[in-house]
Amino acid sequence: MRVAVYREVGREAWHGLTRNAFRAALSMLGISWGIVSVVMLLAYGNGFHDAVAAGFRGAFGSGVAVIWPGQTSMQAGGERAGRRVRLQVADVQALETLPLIRSASPEFFERPPVAYGDRQAVHGIRGVNPIYGEMRAENAAPGQGRFLNDQDVEERRRVAFVGREVYRKLFGGRPAVGETIRIAGRPFEVVGLMEDKVQMSSYFSPDAFCVFIPYTTMAQLADAQYVDTVVFQSVDPMRQPEAIRQVRAELGKRLRFNPADERALNINDSVENMKQIGGITTGLKVVLSFIGVLTLAIGGVGIMNIMFVSVKERTREIGIRKALGARRREILWQFLLEGMAITSLGGIAGVVLSGLLIAIFSPRPFLAELLDDVTGVTDIHLVLSVQVLAVCSGILMTVGLIAGFLPAWRASRVDPIESLRYE
Repeated sequence: MRVAVYREVGREAWHGLTRNAFRAALSMLGISWGIVSVVMLLAYGNGFHDAVAAGFRGAFGSGVAVIWPGQTSMQAGGERAGRRVRLQVADVQALETLPLIRSASPEFFERPPVAYGDRQAVHGIRGVNPIYGEMRAENAAPGQGRFLNDQDVEERRRVAFVGREVYRKLFGGRPAVGETIRIAGRPFEVVGLMEDKVQMSSYFSPDAFCVFIPYTTMAQLADAQYVDTVVFQSVDPMRQPEAIRQVRAELGKRLRFNPADERALNINDSVENMKQIGGITTGLKVVLSFIGVLTLAIGGVGIMNIMFVSVKERTREIGIRKALGARRREILWQFLLEGMAITSLGGIAGVVLSGLLIAIFSPRPFLAELLDDVTGVTDIHLVLSVQVLAVCSGILMTVGLIAGFLPAWRASRVDPIESLRYE
């Protein structure tokens, strides 16, 4: 019996909706426009975050940190404050024994002239360990040939892994792997070329403008007693702060400085950098979402007004139904279903329209041209993700309930005797 009653309520709600189809369609249009605004703004915010994150990942890699030796600001181990901290290869090798450190590499940096044939330019030379290529796989991945290996280091080979911009300036598109370049007048065999990559930030010099050689070979070009930087990777990015504390404690013990002295070692942490980027882009997404929700709320106000008008127009009908035994909750459900139906249909139309707009206008130009990114990963790619749909559905249901409940509650409170007198 109760099922039949609610089936009748649903039928009455549908009849009320179709009786004023044009007015309902206008209400749906307002909701559809609001949904399009929310979806497009959220998709743009997510695309903006992905583009910026891709640009910054090119500077380091995942879970990677870089150490710059600094100057002590505290007295420790009988040493005065203000002492310069210097790292050697043995200190770097000691880091690899720590439980939370996956790998570490020394890094030497020089800017000697690099030549091939009659072409010459000054480029950054990075002396590194082969593990460096694995830690920064997103940055030092070979497009042709290979990266450095252990034999190169052990035998102090004069081999070079060349960045893309160095390759373009020296070789101009000609095959390079197997060719010989001269670094500071010394011959080096090219064993690999870096693939095209995007890099929004860098230290020393962007990777595409660098040549990578074994760190043991660096002594043939310059003084290699002290490393310029140390690159290390933790076993788990989620435990990065703990890994950094282990690094500070180990180097503090070896070099006699207080591990709490942050000026002794300057550590640039990719995990912390990504958190900061996430905070900035999350703030932008919140602002964009707020704008979209306001637009959707305007559509909800439109539905509420139309439902109030519908309640007023059907006052006598409500009175008759109540006089025939209809309960308040049945009247409430009837008008609430009408409001929810308008909201839902408008929302579905808005999502479909959003999908079409995303397919037409994505991706949007952003950083690819500025960073010479041929892959396009730093452009803004609009994506109709499950997360965006879930957020929009939640907002839509809230707006629909509020817009439909108040008129429905008013309809359910109509006095049947007074409504029968209503003209």
